[in-house]
Amino acid sequence: MLSNSSKYAVKALVHLVNHSSEDNKLLVKHLARATEVPQPYLSKILQQLTAKNYLSSIKGRNGGYFITEAQGENSVLDIIVEIEGKDILQLCILNFDHCDSKKPCLIHHLVASQKDALRKSFKTIKLKDLGKEKLIE
Repeated sequence: MLSNSSKYAVKALVHLVNHSSEDNKLLVKHLARATEVPQPYLSKILQQLTAKNYLSSIKGRNGGYFITEAQGENSVLDIIVEIEGKDILQLCILNFDHCDSKKPCLIHHLVASQKDALRKSFKTIKLKDLGKEKLIE
């Protein structure tokens, strides 16, 4: 359901939440190695997220990527929508253009509640909640 770009973005953000700070920035090569994401691909994703202020970066010596406290308030859904360019969890699972509750496709009603629940979960989960101690609870 999620594209590789969205999966890679969330993987990288989980790693950043757990291993970076304004005092401990991470280089893209370290993130790529830790998340097993190709570095050029990850670099483009991180640049996109930085441009929209979902992530911070500093260039030069002692530079790298990190997430501020304010950025930690963004939801996983915010990231997915940014990467995908649209809210894919509101689209038809069969990719029909005109599928909705008024004109449903053949399986719309079979999956609508699960899609809505997943969307709500992604909206509820904040980046700051992806920290190790939060994941264990």
